[in-house]
Amino acid sequence: MNIDQAKQLIAGHPWHHAFEVIPGVRTQGSYDPTFLLEKLDLPKDLSGVTVADLGASNGYFSFVLRQRGARVTAFDFRHKDNSGFGLLQLINGLDDITHHHINVLDVTADRFGQFDIVLCLGLLYHVSEPYRLLSNCAGLAKHKLFVETYCIDKHLPVDFANIPLARFIPDPERLPGYQQPNQDTSNFWGFTSKCVELMIRDLGYHVERVEVWGARCLVEAQAPQKRVNRDHIAYGLIPHVPVGQNPLDSKSWTIF
Repeated sequence: MNIDQAKQLIAGHPWHHAFEVIPGVRTQGSYDPTFLLEKLDLPKDLSGVTVADLGASNGYFSFVLRQRGARVTAFDFRHKDNSGFGLLQLINGLDDITHHHINVLDVTADRFGQFDIVLCLGLLYHVSEPYRLLSNCAGLAKHKLFVETYCIDKHLPVDFANIPLARFIPDPERLPGYQQPNQDTSNFWGFTSKCVELMIRDLGYHVERVEVWGARCLVEAQAPQKRVNRDHIAYGLIPHVPVGQNPLDSKSWTIF
């Protein structure tokens, strides 16, 4: 595909990621992800490494890490034909990246296996159940988990910024006037960096790095040897213990 044809295909479509797809061809996105890529500080050679990119959007991180040799699997709630991911694959030729059209809350290790590196970038505040998403990510990650999200530290006094707090963001269209950060109806939560850190630690992970800049934070964490979580409490049922033969005998009842 020549450059003029590629530019024509890209022009006129809305883009989130602003980046060079092939030499001489760029998307005119609203967000430059190269800054965050540098913060991830991933190796230049990722040959043989498996990566899960949750909330892949237009595909910048998936494409860059595939170019570094990683085996990448992307997940997004939009089909790749509608997110721009598929169009950019047509242009850059990186069509060996598997893309799953799925809600990220349904992405589990039971369904998709594990990956050496899991990326959860710009996603946590867009889901209604952030702890569940992190629990899913923790199950997916064999080694490294990176979580980058909207952070409210700068809006709080220092003492409060060091407390694990989450702020619910109501729908700005139906419930305006609650200091929503923008008019994006897909924003559900804002977190202190301590909140994100402790949710990840609660899943057994060793947090190696927490960085905060502006209204964003990044947490890098190492997977534990043995996974722990509280999913059975949050989403499970306690097994039924039947009543004994004599219901009038106190010992026939198991109460907990």
